[in-house]
Amino acid sequence: MPSSSPHVPVPRPSYSQARENLVRAIPPKLLCLLACGGKDCRYEGPECWKSNQQVIRGLFSSWVTDDIIAMARPSNQLIKKYNIIEQFQRLKIRSIINMQLPGEHAHCGPPLDLDSGFTYSPQTFMDNKIYFYNFGMPDFGVSSLVGIIDGVKVLAFAVKEGRVAVHCHAGLGRTGVLIACYLVYTLRISPSEAVHYVRIKRPRSIQTRSQINQVFDFARLLGTQLTQYPDLSLRHGAPFTLQHYLNRQALLLHGREARRLRHTPKVVYLLCVRLSCLALGLASPPEVHAELEKRSALRVLSRAVRETLVSKQYLPLLSEGRKGSWAGSGSVSSWDEPLGFLERKREVLLDKRSYSESDVTKIIVYEVKRIRNC
Repeated sequence: MPSSSPHVPVPRPSYSQARENLVRAIPPKLLCLLACGGKDCRYEGPECWKSNQQVIRGLFSSWVTDDIIAMARPSNQLIKKYNIIEQFQRLKIRSIINMQLPGEHAHCGPPLDLDSGFTYSPQTFMDNKIYFYNFGMPDFGVSSLVGIIDGVKVLAFAVKEGRVAVHCHAGLGRTGVLIACYLVYTLRISPSEAVHYVRIKRPRSIQTRSQINQVFDFARLLGTQLTQYPDLSLRHGAPFTLQHYLNRQALLLHGREARRLRHTPKVVYLLCVRLSCLALGLASPPEVHAELEKRSALRVLSRAVRETLVSKQYLPLLSEGRKGSWAGSGSVSSWDEPLGFLERKREVLLDKRSYSESDVTKIIVYEVKRIRNC
């Protein structure tokens, strides 16, 4: 298990080791009957859930962020009975991400769709302009790190297009892993904070040791890529080349931005674009506005995560100080976790101009102040 932190306790699995071993040993059909209830599985409909546990009526579902819903799997019958497509459209859900493997939990609830191997036809959503993505992960298990990175990048892209619904069977284990890794990826918070936050919003999420460990493994992998420039410790070691930089950047970027910056460091690109606009007296280009909008949205989400963790006493009480910084714990992150993400370290790196992302916000604020003072 990962090591502990003085600020945020390391999350514990909700399953004992014996139960995990038993679940892996039981054949799938028998597991459906014993653990889920077979045709009467509580995750296959709304009968066992209160109205506040169904943000999508008919499905056991919860908001995890303002843009992401974790939910149990839908079925063709539930989609028709509860007008789930219309609910998606009303809630402005533009994408659905399925973490299941075709054919799984075949004895829970209604029969599987013969064409897709799931309880519903993905075409039903796509015909209504709702994007469908499938990142299959074994039940109670984990994906490869490459697989989870791909899933996180797709989730990050989908959030830019609109709200997203993520599901596995119950919408707890695998669904929680993907969302927790997404929070680590976008907010640079620690894996402990991500797991606790998801569990607060979606109780009993991220169930097994291997699922918790995957969030920590993902955070460690991401942490190794965040140092984008060589430091003093590399003076007498292996060279740090432009290709090393681009390889690390490729892991952090996604979508159109990743394709556009395949051969160019992001910090160089943004600075050159901004300086060109200043020299020519042009307005800031869309790329700069998009970057600022993204950072603004992430600040809102980061604040929500902080306040949620504080309210449940996972973090000490924080107060906002000068320049929008937070005082109290010093960081939203359990920054002494192995290869964790220090807000404090990030600030030091920014001061040394050695962080991968250009601090465009500071440049623009400074520039505006100068213009106003003229």
